[in-house]
Amino acid sequence: MNALNQAAAQELQRLSQLDALSHYTPETLLEAFLHAHNQQTQEWNALVEENQALTVKVADLESLAIDAQNYANQIIEMEKEIGALQEENEFCRNMALEAEKIAKAKIKRDQEYTALARQLELSSARVKELQRQLTELKGSDNPQKLREQIQRVKEKSKERDAKITRLERTNQQLKDSIKTKDAQMVTAIEKIKRLEMEIRNGGFTGIYHEGDHHIILWPQMITSVNKETGQTHTSRALLHMHQSGTARLISYDDETHSVLIHKAPTGGVRIPKDVLQFAENWLFNVNVTQKGEVTPKDLVQINLNAEAA
Repeated sequence: MNALNQAAAQELQRLSQLDALSHYTPETLLEAFLHAHNQQTQEWNALVEENQALTVKVADLESLAIDAQNYANQIIEMEKEIGALQEENEFCRNMALEAEKIAKAKIKRDQEYTALARQLELSSARVKELQRQLTELKGSDNPQKLREQIQRVKEKSKERDAKITRLERTNQQLKDSIKTKDAQMVTAIEKIKRLEMEIRNGGFTGIYHEGDHHIILWPQMITSVNKETGQTHTSRALLHMHQSGTARLISYDDETHSVLIHKAPTGGVRIPKDVLQFAENWLFNVNVTQKGEVTPKDLVQINLNAEAA
């Protein structure tokens, strides 16, 4: 019974709607239909555009998340490198202290050698004097006593000669050791300077600044691909950073002897010619002339923003 009543009610509602529509002309109904259809189409297009924009934002956020993870990993690696550099710095400091001890020992040996040389000189003079006296005393009443005295002087002189020879040999060994240590010290001092500079800069060393543009030494070797030949090569690289936050890696292709600017985002910042020229010269000097070796001189900053600052 309820189903019958519900069906009857729906039929009455349908007839009522048909009766209401009968008051409008077909043109009016068609215009209303087209208006409603256009409005729905516009709303649908708006939803599609919004969905596309959200898709782009999601892709950007995913890219930023990957970059953030990469930076976090780089920070961990740099902390490990800093720890290793601090250990090397401590080693070099201990080497310097050891060299100082050797230098002090050499000074003491030199003083002893000088004293013994003087004693030898005095002993030789005494022997000559005794020989002269012996010549004068050939007719002496007690020649045996004189011979014994001369023998004792000669024995003492031999002992001093042997000691001087040992000291001279030890002194030469010390000189050779100090010469080796001096060479090691020069290398260690250069390494300490480089390590201290790397520690102060945290591995990212700013080497060129002009306006909103900055060139930073990338701390790791990177692998690049030549688009024309498909060949890969490993080299030092620089990071071009714009004040707005946009950054691009610049590497050097030693096959074509030209810089490679890694793909930049659409609408990215163009590197000025003078900034790019500096990067090309720096990369050629380090990768080609110095075979990838970075010296403290290469880490000296050229800061054209210093006056403005």
